[in-house]
Amino acid sequence: MTKTLAVFGAGSGLGLATAKRFAREGFQVVLVGRTQSKLDALAARIDGGARTFVADVTDHARLAEVVAEIGEIDVVQFGATGMDEVMARPAELDVEALRFQVELRLVAPVAVTRLVLPSMLARGSGALLYATGTSAIEPVPMISNIGAAAAGLRNYVHALHGEVAEQGVYAGLLIVGGIVRGSEAQQRFVPDGGFPMLEPDDLARHWWDLYTTRDQVERVVRP
Repeated sequence: MTKTLAVFGAGSGLGLATAKRFAREGFQVVLVGRTQSKLDALAARIDGGARTFVADVTDHARLAEVVAEIGEIDVVQFGATGMDEVMARPAELDVEALRFQVELRLVAPVAVTRLVLPSMLARGSGALLYATGTSAIEPVPMISNIGAAAAGLRNYVHALHGEVAEQGVYAGLLIVGGIVRGSEAQQRFVPDGGFPMLEPDDLARHWWDLYTTRDQVERVVRP
C-alpha cells in the first residue's frame, strides 16, 4: 500500500525538497500551506504531483479539517516559518512578538502531532519530522523570540521521541544551520546568493536517512 507524506507549511526550500525525495521513494505527497497558487506551483515540480490543502498552520480548527480530509498519514514533515518575522532582543522582547513565534514554531507542530499521532500509535508505525534553526541550541540575541520557540520545539521533540519510539513511531528534529537555497527566506534576504547556502536536496537526504535509520533524535546541518 502506498504511504503518504504530508508536508505542513510547505515551501520552496526544505519542504519541496523533502516532498520530491519521498515521492521518488514511492510516497504519495500532500502539501499544506496558506496559498493555493504557491501550492500548485510546488506540486507541479514533484514527480507524480501532489494533493494540496490550503490552511494556516496556526488555525487549529482548519488543521483538524485538513487532517481528516487527507486520511491516513504515514509521515509528517513540519517546518513552517514566518516571512513576517519581527526580530527582538531579550531586553526589548515584546509579548506579541514572542507569542507569534511560539504559536507558529511550537504550538502548531504540537497541534499537528496531536491530530496524527493517535492513528500512528494504533498502527504501531509512522514518523514525525520537525525542522528548526540553530537558535534552538545557540541563542542569538537579535532573534530571542524565535530562539525561545525553537528551543521549546527541540525540548518537545526529544521528549516525544522518548515516549513513542518503543511504540513504533519515530520523532526526529533537523536543525538547519543556515539559509536554504531556493527557499522563500533566501529569495527575500539574500536573493543574489552571496551567502553560504544549504542545498535543499542535501537536507532532504538527511531527512530520508533519519527516517530510515531512526537511530538519531536530532541532526544539525551547517553549510
